[in-house]
Amino acid sequence: MIHTHCMNPKLAAFLLGCGLAVQGFATNLVTNGDFESGNSGFSTDYTFWPIGTSGDMGAGFYSVVSSANQIHGGFGGAPQGGSKFFVANGATDTSQAVWKSQVISVTLTNQAYRFEAYISSVVNPSLAPPSLSFQIGNGTSWTTLGATPSLSGAARGQWFFSFADGIFQQAGDFIIRLRNDSNVALGNDLGIDSIYFGLRSSAPSFGSNPGTTPAIFNPSAVPEPSTGALLAIGIGGLIVLRRTRRSRE
Repeated sequence: MIHTHCMNPKLAAFLLGCGLAVQGFATNLVTNGDFESGNSGFSTDYTFWPIGTSGDMGAGFYSVVSSANQIHGGFGGAPQGGSKFFVANGATDTSQAVWKSQVISVTLTNQAYRFEAYISSVVNPSLAPPSLSFQIGNGTSWTTLGATPSLSGAARGQWFFSFADGIFQQAGDFIIRLRNDSNVALGNDLGIDSIYFGLRSSAPSFGSNPGTTPAIFNPSAVPEPSTGALLAIGIGGLIVLRRTRRSRE
């Protein structure tokens, strides 16, 4: 038995792929998926709204808070787990990504992976809810990750669990994003928390929800740099190095 509490995730994945018994491989491949590190480790097309900014947070803005009413008097809700969560006021431009992960490397094929997250509406249920979907892809081409729960009629701050299990037939690098298809101005405000992507057997929900036969994940991967591009970068670096040396002589 090999323990991997402090092991590099790719090394642990390699050992699993070789059929070696691995214990403690509970790596979440999503950086800061619980938002405990604040406004870091992810990207978004929305604009950051710092806590303490005067007025209520407007459409197309987001923040990372311990309570939703810190950034809008009409919002309500608290973290699903931990002490912070992500809150956004839905943008009128639905092409804007609410949240995006860093590039995630999938190294194991024919192993069950799980994506999971919690979503909420942070406004009164009489107002229009957001229409959310999580997707995986290469930054331009996207595949939907399962069926995201509807927030219609949801109580303010009530959390809903969303997950999808799948097997990758090819390894590669991917991005996960959250999309909102609602552009309604009144309402349309959301919270997300506890985002996980990694091996299904290590998912936080696995004990209570082991799942069934996983689907096949076949999203478009982030393209690898071409040989020509890598060669150009290498030649450029050599030229800079040579000029630096000459200037010192």
